[in-house]
Order: sequence, then C-alpha cells, then structure tokens
Amino acid sequence: MDPVARLVELASALSSHGVFGADEVLPFAVEAIEVVRANPERTTDFEREFLRMPDYAPPEFIEICMHALRWQTVKTAFVSAHSEAVASNDWRREPVYRGYLAAFEDDWDDAGDFYDGYFRR
Repeated sequence: MDPVARLVELASALSSHGVFGADEVLPFAVEAIEVVRANPERTTDFEREFLRMPDYAPPEFIEICMHALRWQTVKTAFVSAHSEAVASNDWRREPVYRGYLAAFEDDWDDAGDFYDGYFRR
C-alpha cells in the first residue's frame, strides 16, 4: 500500500469511531509515525496530507504526530491558520490550532500526561 494512503487510512479510521481517548488514538498515531519515518523520500507528500488532516482527522492524532515529527513546514502553516482563526473570530478553530501548535513544543503537557509511555521511552 502506498505510504501516504496508509497515513490517510490511519487518520480516517479514528474519525469513524466517534468518541475516543488517548489509549485509542496512540496506536494509530504510532503506526503513522512509523510509516512516515520509514519513507523519508515522501516527506513532502506527508506534510501536504497533514495540512489536509484538520478536515478529517481527530486533533489528538495530528498533535501526537507533530510532537514526534516537528515539521517546520506544517508548523508554519498551522501558525498561519491559527492567526487567521483569531483574526476572523473563529473561536471553534482557534483552540484546535492552538493545540496543534502546543504539540510542537518540547514541554507539551499532553506528551507527559497522556502519551508518556510513547514519548518517554
């Protein structure tokens, strides 16, 4: 299977489950991170897909992946989207993008609070 298609499949699978928690999201995100790291030649394709994910993937999935991958291209786009949400008073999107941006930081609280088993190994 094409690695980008696999990434989309992993992210989309969570959306169909409805309610989920950290324990449900982490295995999908870990597999996605493994797929991405195993295919470095496709980084640009993966980055493009992550920029589309806010339309279909749970925020937690994107946050976990971005904390692990820390892609500056994606971060820059999320900064722009966050600024746009603030400027347009879109208070539904603003906290989502704020959460994405927090995940890029070394001291992201969720890494220790919810995903410690993965990020502290």
